[in-house]
Amino acid sequence: MQYVFLSHDVDWRKQGPESEHIIERKERFDPQLFEKTPLDKMYYNFPEFIEIEEKFGTKSTFFFRTMYENGNVYDYEDEINLLNKKGWEIGLHLDPSSVNNLEEIRKEREILEDISNEKILGNRVHFLKTNDQLQSKLKELDFVYDSSIKKTKDHYKDDIGYFVKNEIIEFPITIMDAYLFTYMKIKEEKIISIVDDTLNYARKNNVKDNIISILWHDNVLKMKGGRAYPKILEFLSTQDDVEMCSGIELANKINKNNI
Repeated sequence: MQYVFLSHDVDWRKQGPESEHIIERKERFDPQLFEKTPLDKMYYNFPEFIEIEEKFGTKSTFFFRTMYENGNVYDYEDEINLLNKKGWEIGLHLDPSSVNNLEEIRKEREILEDISNEKILGNRVHFLKTNDQLQSKLKELDFVYDSSIKKTKDHYKDDIGYFVKNEIIEFPITIMDAYLFTYMKIKEEKIISIVDDTLNYARKNNVKDNIISILWHDNVLKMKGGRAYPKILEFLSTQDDVEMCSGIELANKINKNNI
């Protein structure tokens, strides 16, 4: 069985970036989008993600920051509660400034738990600025898994599967939207072939514990390239040996020796 861990990092405040930021990147969007979408909604896609994933019978993990530039994570309270109610997982998108401080990690998690009224069990460090000591701190705070490792930026072969460090399950990021379009120079029409190649590589090489982790940032769904997410799920849903999961679903399978 091939397991695909689906996740989204919520990097921007609910209101999105300043208008100038969007305008400077207008080539990333189809021009007609600007005629019907306010600038403060160009990065906002929660209803669309819910609809897409419900269509394909899966639920992912949304990693929320607690420190937003010119914004507040409490602005996302309705979205977090809706996701929780419908069965999506909420994870912590830890600020890099907190990585070395146990109490700061604890405080950030408590903020999310205060909003969601749920135990936060998964973590990913913003910008992936992690270190070798993070897992021991996460273990002390009773986290179950982390997903802050990306060994390579221009291919996927070293980032399949999982490993355990200090009793924390670590899911390396196999495919990240941003790296596809920058370091790998992949065009939108080639994205499905990359996902297919990744699955086939794992199958052919009999990679132990075939887990592929896909990070698709929540703000890219209206962008060229980023809008391919529904096609990715459509493709994955046609593969008889593929199961799409959230991070905690996968971690629970591993801890129960079901993988």
